[in-house]
Order: sequence, then C-alpha cells, then structure tokens
Amino acid sequence: MDRYAWPPPRRKRIANPEVAPAARLLVDAGTAAAVLSISERTFHSLRKRSEFPQDATVVLGPRCVRFRLDALQVFATSLLPGTLTEPRQLRESRKARSKEASQL
Repeated sequence: MDRYAWPPPRRKRIANPEVAPAARLLVDAGTAAAVLSISERTFHSLRKRSEFPQDATVVLGPRCVRFRLDALQVFATSLLPGTLTEPRQLRESRKARSKEASQL
C-alpha cells in the first residue's frame, strides 16, 4: 500500500467499552452492543421489543441516536432468568439412564 495515497483509506471505528464506561452516560449503538456483549444487529432487535425501556433512547438529532448506559444495564439484568434450571429433556434422559444403570 502506498504510504502517501490520497485519500487515505477509511478505517472502521471500533467501539471500546473499556474506556471509562462509568463516566459515559450516553453511548452509540455499537458501544452499547459491545458493553452488553452482543452484536449490533442483536442490539437493534432488542430495541424493537416491547419491554425495551423507552427512557434508554435519547435522540439528539435526526441521525444522532444515543442510549443511556445505566438503563441498558438494568434492562439486560431483567432479561436474565431468576433461576437457571436443567432443561426438561436433559433431566428426563438423566433419570432414564440412572434407571438403566440400576437395573444392570
């Protein structure tokens, strides 16, 4: 690549959630997705859900939409199930295997 090529090649901006996330109040969609450890496409799918907090979205202009980080983190924790249980199919197959082993 020519060092003095004009115009310089465009570089995709990479969202860095490690840069003082507590100091950031508003973040863009890419950074919000990175903080939640999901893809940007999945983040936009979550935005369409009815339980997505309406106060999390801040429209600063026609093409400038930001999201409140604290509201997103509360929403993400609400998505987690209260108790993680073993799936029914796995539980039933485990019982069946233990019955077979006890009959041997």
